[in-house]
Amino acid sequence: MKPESRLARWSASIGPGIVFALTASGPGSFVSNAAAGATYGYALVWALGFTLLFRYAWLDTSARYVLVTGETLLDGYRRLSRPLVHVVLAGTIVVRHLSNMYKVVLLGSCIHLLLPLPFPWSARFWSVLSIALAYTMIRWGGYSVVERCCKALVAIMTASLIVAAFLSHADPAALWKALILPGLPADKGAYSAALLVMALIGTEAGSLTNLTYSYFLRAKGWTSARDLPRQRFDLFTSITCIFLLGTLVQIAAAASIHPLGLKLKNADDLVRIFSQSLGVAGRLIFGAGMWASAFSGFIGGTTGYALMVTDILRHGMLRSGAAGLDSKRPAPETRRDPYFQGFVAFWCFSPLYVLFTNWEPVVIILIVNSLMVVLIPVLALALLRLTNDRKRLGDHTNRWSSNVVLSVMIVVSIWLMLRNLINWW
Repeated sequence: MKPESRLARWSASIGPGIVFALTASGPGSFVSNAAAGATYGYALVWALGFTLLFRYAWLDTSARYVLVTGETLLDGYRRLSRPLVHVVLAGTIVVRHLSNMYKVVLLGSCIHLLLPLPFPWSARFWSVLSIALAYTMIRWGGYSVVERCCKALVAIMTASLIVAAFLSHADPAALWKALILPGLPADKGAYSAALLVMALIGTEAGSLTNLTYSYFLRAKGWTSARDLPRQRFDLFTSITCIFLLGTLVQIAAAASIHPLGLKLKNADDLVRIFSQSLGVAGRLIFGAGMWASAFSGFIGGTTGYALMVTDILRHGMLRSGAAGLDSKRPAPETRRDPYFQGFVAFWCFSPLYVLFTNWEPVVIILIVNSLMVVLIPVLALALLRLTNDRKRLGDHTNRWSSNVVLSVMIVVSIWLMLRNLINWW
């Protein structure tokens, strides 16, 4: 038997973080970063690293709680407030539906731009075919198949975006200046700087999407404190991937779209504009890259949210009493669970009606991602309380640095939310 290569061992040591990275860095992140680069050049690159610091603190503390206590994160939230679990369930159903809605459109439009069929409903055909493939993978393959697919897609996306950033002839001096002198530029174009930063926080710092990471850990079989070292390595790898993908998209958009003064009005604009500025290579890179981003986000998000809702409904978290709070509960095989199957089918096929509307995904993406920020203060405050409970976590309670980062995230998300509400009013 041949010994495993170093690359194979490294690949086996990660998984949940990569699935999460592509779930979090789906088309929402792709579009938010492209819109930021196209509208403000390099001026908002700093915001990506800033928001990822929030995300790392959130995921690290929540994973530590799950692995040390043996509970799911929603078990902990239920200990604090049962109505909070009701809010999470309702938000999960709505947000996943809206998120999958724009992915349905993007999946078809991206393939149509690369491989148009000789009939008027070509994009719709490709959308339905992509969703059928996604449903088959999740329904019959389960988490293990989704993980293998995401590992392959993240390698392809990273390589293609590196080429795109190189071809766009970015300005290193302007990029460095934006990184060391962060700030909000004056509003211009269709999207205000505050809205784009808020959308980046919604996609990169996340809210409900962050809850899925702990479920990916359980699906991987990491369920105890002894798994903390590899979980931290896995999380560091995923955050690095998210930062690299987002930064490359902003750089390419800032160098190729921003100088032209063009505005993003619909989903097809991204690929068409990059085709104009980067030629055939841009069309191939961003058409295929956007499809891979949408597809990986679709299968990862649908799987993670279905695992979360199955946990809520299967373990009685909506009822009063001690149900749902069994500590050290083993991670079940949920692929055959009726709740899991039902919600996977619902989130895969219910958004298909969007194919018969004129709704534009870019607008839906920014609005949905901005709305995600509303839940951050509530969920982060609950997480702070849970992960500072010395009685349950012992020596694994938060360090002061984690508490500071989570507290700053709460303040920043509230400030951005209020600023955008005032602007909209």
